[in-house]
This record gives sequence, structure tokens and C-alpha cells, in this order.
Amino acid sequence: MSDQGTNHKGNDVYEASGRTAKVTAQGIIGEIVRRGFYDDVSLITLLGEARHHLTLAELERALARESKVSDHALTLLKSEISGYLPVPAHRVRPRGKLPAAVSRATGAVVVDLEPLTVAMVEDLPESLDLVEKEIGPGFEIQVCTISRFTELFRAAYEQTELVDRPELTDIYDIFDEAIRLRASDIHLSVGSPPTMRADGRLKQLPLQSIDTVWMRSEIARIAGVERLARLETRHDVDMAFPYGSARFRVNFGADRNGFTLAARKIPSRIPTADEIGLPMSLQELAHLDRGLVLVTGPTGSGKSTTLAVLLAEICRKQNRHVITLEDPIEFLLPDGKSTVNQRELGTSFTSFADGLRQALRQDPDVILVGEMRDQETIKTALTAAETGHLVFGTLHTYDSASTLARIVGVFPPEEQEQIRSMLGYVMKAIVSQTLLANASGSGRSAAFEIMLVNSAIANNLRRIDGQAQLRQIIETSSKEGMQTMDMALVELVKRRVVTEEAALEKAFNREDFYKRLNGH
Repeated sequence: MSDQGTNHKGNDVYEASGRTAKVTAQGIIGEIVRRGFYDDVSLITLLGEARHHLTLAELERALARESKVSDHALTLLKSEISGYLPVPAHRVRPRGKLPAAVSRATGAVVVDLEPLTVAMVEDLPESLDLVEKEIGPGFEIQVCTISRFTELFRAAYEQTELVDRPELTDIYDIFDEAIRLRASDIHLSVGSPPTMRADGRLKQLPLQSIDTVWMRSEIARIAGVERLARLETRHDVDMAFPYGSARFRVNFGADRNGFTLAARKIPSRIPTADEIGLPMSLQELAHLDRGLVLVTGPTGSGKSTTLAVLLAEICRKQNRHVITLEDPIEFLLPDGKSTVNQRELGTSFTSFADGLRQALRQDPDVILVGEMRDQETIKTALTAAETGHLVFGTLHTYDSASTLARIVGVFPPEEQEQIRSMLGYVMKAIVSQTLLANASGSGRSAAFEIMLVNSAIANNLRRIDGQAQLRQIIETSSKEGMQTMDMALVELVKRRVVTEEAALEKAFNREDFYKRLNGH
């Protein structure tokens, strides 16, 4: 039997190893270290001095608190050591056919009557003698191994409900469930059941918690051993994961319990501007000849979708050379009238700064820079926009003022005046966006802050204190297609697309939000 066990979906019991030995806490401790659920240091940190004299029941309770070893894996371990059949806890209905004191003392629960089947969780040979003595002669007893004794005992003797949490099979079943639920995101963490986000709300699946070994093997299954090795050293790996007609953007990371996975479903087609509620002033950005356009917002705010809509419009209708630098590639752009080269970090270029320099040598008209976080990338993007290219980029900022502060702030003080001057010349628009749950309870809608650079804004971009005036200029320039985030939120509420409560959570200035909502 493998370290992780076999996929036994649909079976009631599993074939045991044939060995018969005493199951002890010390034996289990050795096995969970050998199989990679814990390393020596982590286990000592968890158990401390008590590791030398723990009973098996005490060890199981300690492991259950962290959930790095699943019930299923622990049951299989005990089966391999003892030679008894393992039975998943969710497939039995415990019966109070032993005196409660005997059950508690032996770690045994009767789980079937024909034949008489006893699930054992504690030091098997000695406990079985006590069980056989209590039941009496004339009964052939079938023995199996099981975990979750406390839950089973309470279900048998205190009439509590046994929570039905089947064991995990493989990661593909989780992706299947995400597609069935129309989930936007999948979250996997060691010590927790799989979690989905649907319509902006998180929901745990009714499955056992993920253990260390399962997570490691399933990451290797979909990402490959090379990415797994990078994850072990860098603790952060991104990839695009095609799954039939669906595509997911996947990030592998780590927390205190082990590896993590966050996967976002990418729509199979690029939506239209009308479908995502893209204002006409933003749609016009696709017709710019040159300059810098930034789409900003927190992770998960829909930046990639907005950019895909604009770039798809360019690709379908304009004769241009479009190069994208992405991590990873999400939407697949149509060729249409344009020539399109989509490039992915790690496979087509080594860093955004290097990728941008390479792109500039390949006669581009339009460049998408997936991330503009460091000084070198930002400066190269500004230079590209200054020399006649149309450059789209993203930043994880919340509004126009914070975006400009972030850009200028990455440069040393002696260069900041030059950078402000370049921004006043090349900046065409900053779009800041967020997503809100729809009032209908289904789907989400985007709210956009829109700053389009006119002469007044360009003058303020060049000034050291110009950021303070941007919000006021945006508010008074609505006829040019500009709007603050609060203006966008109020409009969504008035159209009954989102609730007032949902909009208020995203409002920049609550007092201003209420004044606008009430017509003052």
C-alpha cells in the first residue's frame, strides 16, 4: 500500500496488509515523520515532552487539532501496522453495543452487526481481548481500524450526529465541483477542507481536511515536479491550468501548515464591454495611438477581464502588433486584424523588465505589462509610452492618487521630478476598479473610478503636490467621462444593481457617498 493509500472511492472496506502488530503512538509518530506529514522539528513543537508517553488517543487528538494528517491517512497507517481492515469513518454508523465504559477504555466501537464488526482506534491486541471478553463466546468478530474515535463514541452513546465528511480522492474532483458550482475561485490549504468562492461568498466542501501528503502529490500531479521543486525553494509559483474547456489561473504558495493553492477560473471567452458594464469612456481607450493606460485595484477586482476586453477590441478591429507579458497567460486574445504574441513569465521571459525590453525590439504597437511593481519595469514602460507605443499595465492600488504616489515613490528623490514630468506627458488614463455582489444574489458587477488625463490633470501630474487635487478634478469632469469610485457606486445602487450595504463597504468617503445617494 502506498504512503497515501489508493483511491478507494466506492468501496466499503480496503484490503489490509496482512501484518499484525501492536499499534502504538510511538509507531504512528515514526510513520508520519517518515511519510512527510511532519518533520522532526514540527512534530516536537506540536507534542513537546509529551511525545514520549502519549497514548494513541491523545496523539490522535493532537493531530486532529492541526489536521496535517487526515483521518483517512491515519486509518490507513494503523491498518498497515496492525493488519486489520481500514474503514472510513463516514461509511459507518456506530452502535452502542458495548458498555460505554468498555468502549471508552478500549477505543472500540461496534459499527456493524452482521457480521459483528468492531472498529478499533487504540492499542489493538490488548483492547481486542477486553472486547471479546465483554461480548462473550459464540460470536465471530471482524476487526477494522478507524480514526475519529471521539466523534464515533458520541454518535453511538450520546446520540450526536456523525458529521459526514468523505475522504478526498484527487484534485480533479475538486475542479469538477468548482465548475459544477460555477465557482470563481478554489482555495486549498493543509488542515482545512477544500473551499470555493461562488458569487463572492466562500463555501467549504463537505470533505475531510487536506493533509500534507495529499497536497504535495496533487500539486505535483497538475503542476509537475519542476514547479513543485520551485515551490519548495521560492514558496510562490504561478501557472495557467487548462481543464477541458475551462482555464484556471493557479497560484501555489505556503503557510504555517504547508503548501497552499488558489485557483481562479478564467472565462472561456472574453466578455463584451456591455456584459461587464464597461463605460463608453473606457471603451474609447482601445482607440488610443500611444501613451500609458493603467488598470488598478486589489487582487480579484477584475483588472484582467477589463484589459482583455480592451485588447480584444484592438485585436479584432485594428491592424496592430500586440505583445502581452503575463504571469500567467489568462485570456486567449483573438488574432482578428492584429498580430498577437502572448508571452508568459518563466517560459517566454525571465522578468517583466527583461520582457518589456525584448518586446520593444520586436516592432510592437501595443504592449500589455502584466505587473508594474519595480522601478526598472515602470521606467521602461514610461519610456515605451514616450517613444510612441500604447502601453497597458496593472498595479495593486485603489485609486488614481495612490497609483501616482506608488509610481513616483519607487524612484529615488533625485529622479522623482523627471518621473512626474514623464507622467504628465505619457499618462492617458487610470482606471481603478472593484467588484461587488449583485443585489439579485447571483453574480458580481464592477464599479470603476475613471481618470482621463486632460490639461488640468496633466498639470497636476507634474506638480509635487498635484495628487491632492486629482479627486476634485475628476468629480467636476463627469461630462468628459470621468467619475470617482463613490460616483460609480451610487449609480449602481440607484440602478438597483447592488445593495446600498454592499456599495457602502467599498465607498471611499461615506459622507460623500450618502450625499450623492440622497441627491445633495
